[in-house]
Amino acid sequence: MIVVLGLGRETRQLLRVLDREQPGARVLVLDEGQPGPELLPATCHLDVEVVAHADLDVPDLLPAATEVAYRSPGISPYRPALAAARARGVPMTTPTGWWAARRDGDDVLAITGTKGKSTTAALTAHLLAAAGRQVSLRGNIGRAALDADELEDDAEDLVLELSSYQLADLDARFALAGITTLLRDHVPWHGSVARYHRDKLRLLTLADRRVVTPQVAAHPAVDPGEVDAVVTTTLADHAAALATALRGAGLVGEHLVVDAALAIGLVDARLERAAGVRELIGSLAGFRPLPHRLTPVARRGGLTFVDDSISTVPESAVAAVAAYRPLGPVTVLLGGDDRGQDLAPLIALLADPEVRAVLLPPLSERLEAALAPVATGRVHAVADLPAAVDLATAITPAGGAVVLSPAAPSFSAYRDFVARGEHFVTLVTAGR
Repeated sequence: MIVVLGLGRETRQLLRVLDREQPGARVLVLDEGQPGPELLPATCHLDVEVVAHADLDVPDLLPAATEVAYRSPGISPYRPALAAARARGVPMTTPTGWWAARRDGDDVLAITGTKGKSTTAALTAHLLAAAGRQVSLRGNIGRAALDADELEDDAEDLVLELSSYQLADLDARFALAGITTLLRDHVPWHGSVARYHRDKLRLLTLADRRVVTPQVAAHPAVDPGEVDAVVTTTLADHAAALATALRGAGLVGEHLVVDAALAIGLVDARLERAAGVRELIGSLAGFRPLPHRLTPVARRGGLTFVDDSISTVPESAVAAVAAYRPLGPVTVLLGGDDRGQDLAPLIALLADPEVRAVLLPPLSERLEAALAPVATGRVHAVADLPAAVDLATAITPAGGAVVLSPAAPSFSAYRDFVARGEHFVTLVTAGR
């Protein structure tokens, strides 16, 4: 029996593949919610049973007849039901892990990191295309990995963005690996910061060659023997050129320069050109920025509005403000669900008298208590995002920027960071 845990995007695609490749297979789908029939893809050749409201905290939930289990990435393998099944020897992975294990990986450049992985993956694909390569971009920002073999057989390079959710039990081989940052995030899912970092760093053990940023190389959890290159030299020699090219694409910020340097390092390792790849840097001016990642939305009334909704940790909000502060005053929209993050970076950020903060619940209560003492009159709590955009527009001096960089997720108010960012864009473009 095949067990599928959760009807997410990846597992629905997996069912379609299994329907084609394993006709007649018995499949048990366990979902914590009540999935509607529209979520179950049309599978003509599988014997599928769906169990709703499955309790993944019951250790013996998976039947003894389970031969293999595929989990939606959002479901942690450390939940009792999954951990117990793995302990008794049930093979388990995500659909992306299953896909990766079936390939030799010679064409795959895999990229992860707490922040910057999506942008770095997209930059890497852009640079490879500029070099004349046929490129496929896969992962959360592209098509699902399971589509790759069917739709783009002629691709020379497959750039794969991987989350820690996918890496936790992934067992495969890749030609190249890149890691952008190691910060504090997703602690409830992984169980601890140490295990979160350990799961991220599994990528280093899966690749033939590994390229990382200076921040990752200096991390105490990183084994120097598992790193082949650090992009320090690229940053020293090409930072100005990278920054100029990125500005041509409408992107500013030192952290984006680091992302671009890592992309250059990965492309250099992939192509192995004797003359290097410096000539590709200029092509970054034609890069199309990803939505909700420090993306300029509009300029109105003398203000620049920036969507960085993907920001879910304080460090990313600090980077977002640092990117726009040299251009003028900044009002940052902070808040969302409280995951117990350390607010110290935000306290230091508000020491700048030209930085203002508009706070969103439920984190707003703790944020206001922490920030108000160091930013008297510059910290304002509001009820929701429309009120935040209205207030930020009113209090930001001309020539400044209003930046949505929440430093927190907001599942209590929005489906995901995309929905939050889209709401912000709608409010801005509607003239709120």
